[in-house]
Amino acid sequence: MANSTATFEIVTGGIVTVAPALNEVAGLPLPLIVDLDRTLLKTDTLIEQFVQLLFRSPMDALVALASIASGKAVFKRQVIDGAPVNVQALAFNEEFVAYLHEQKALGRALHLVTAADQRVANSIAKHLPIFDSVVGTNSDHNLKGNHKRDYLLSAFPGGFVYAGDSSADIPIWAVADAAIIVGVSPSTRRAVEGLPCEIEAEFEGRNRSAKQWMRLMRVHQWSKNVLIFAPLILAHLYLDLAAVRAALVTFLAMSLMASGTYIINDVLDIVADRNHKTKRFRPIASGDIDAGVALIAAVALILTGLGISMAVSMPVAGLLVLYLAITLSYSVILKRLVMVDIFVLASLYTLRIVIGVVALPVVISHWLLMFSFFFFFSLSLAKRHVEIVQAARKSDGDVPISGRGYRTGDAPLTLATGVATEMVAVLILSLYIVNDIYPETAYTRPEWLWGVVSMVLIWASRIWLLSHRGELNDDPVTFALRDRSSLMIGAIAATAFVVSVI
Repeated sequence: MANSTATFEIVTGGIVTVAPALNEVAGLPLPLIVDLDRTLLKTDTLIEQFVQLLFRSPMDALVALASIASGKAVFKRQVIDGAPVNVQALAFNEEFVAYLHEQKALGRALHLVTAADQRVANSIAKHLPIFDSVVGTNSDHNLKGNHKRDYLLSAFPGGFVYAGDSSADIPIWAVADAAIIVGVSPSTRRAVEGLPCEIEAEFEGRNRSAKQWMRLMRVHQWSKNVLIFAPLILAHLYLDLAAVRAALVTFLAMSLMASGTYIINDVLDIVADRNHKTKRFRPIASGDIDAGVALIAAVALILTGLGISMAVSMPVAGLLVLYLAITLSYSVILKRLVMVDIFVLASLYTLRIVIGVVALPVVISHWLLMFSFFFFFSLSLAKRHVEIVQAARKSDGDVPISGRGYRTGDAPLTLATGVATEMVAVLILSLYIVNDIYPETAYTRPEWLWGVVSMVLIWASRIWLLSHRGELNDDPVTFALRDRSSLMIGAIAATAFVVSVI
């Protein structure tokens, strides 16, 4: 190793930097060798591309897995053959990239040396033209660990600095003049500190906190599953402990399964999300959580939810399987079909009520199910309408909306259809009260239920007003839980319902 000198400095943002290691003979910074996966990028390209291949062509994914018997290099080539990397949709470690640009401006030689397939490395270098050389894994060798160490010692006999992320890089740091560590574990950091090389810089890696996992699971979306309790409330079984327990267990099972489907949807949409102005900050799209790990978590959540539902009843479990099938079909293809996507979303909301009915079990009015379908058809269309309105403001003429089957010129149709279905829903709710509730003896003051109808009409109309203005920036149900006016309207409706019963 060449001699080097350095002085530590703590920089805001959790980055530790020191002066670059110098070649004492030439007085120039030593060449900086950069790893790709989880260093230059926040993710592992092999894992991401294999997951993409798994969804795109399961048979090709199995063939790729079988090729591992011929060596990891062959496996990597098979994966990239089936799922080429889209460099425009990768999660770069922006702080580290900025550091590399600074070093390049100082005249430092930068070399990308990675265990990723050579074609992946070439694509990265073409997208980020700051590297003096690019070396990746080919059919002859898998450039990782000791193999990479041996290559670097022969290619850079005058010394080098190495930027890596994991314990697999320790043999390389052991022979390097200085280390740059990116998102390493505490144990790996301790191991590097025990080596002769100095730490030139340290960068934060991925944020895999519990909060990120909660975001990934969309725990806030569990509020939609409260619809499971609608049959319990309308059947006035809220004092029946067995019924309450069945509803709670079903709610938990449904929520876990829904979280699993949300994660799968995020894995499928990873490329589109990374090109979206806000969705690129989602845990998978941002690179904070690996697509492979997320997919395993999704399967675990779905199986756990299914297992819990079996404790309620097999019919409930069967309906959850139906929910899963519809949701995955929506994620893969149905969300791109005009109006079919809205029909599916409305059906999924109504299916939640049906699941609540079967869980108890109770008999519920068909009027209520019809109200649910038309009401949530309107709300789902409101979300799509605001996307169309916002896209229309940013474009000239009638243009298609990315990832959807709609065009910016569809706004008048979605507005008319959405408001019309809202009115139909309110009418059906009124007929439900007149035909089913008034004859019942469970409601002592049924006339107070007209207060519920009024609040539903006011709230849904307000949702459409905000949607048409382009101000509804969230799912209507999620929006309602954060909007003060919506909460006030909901409180009035709840009060009217309680008074109608007591």
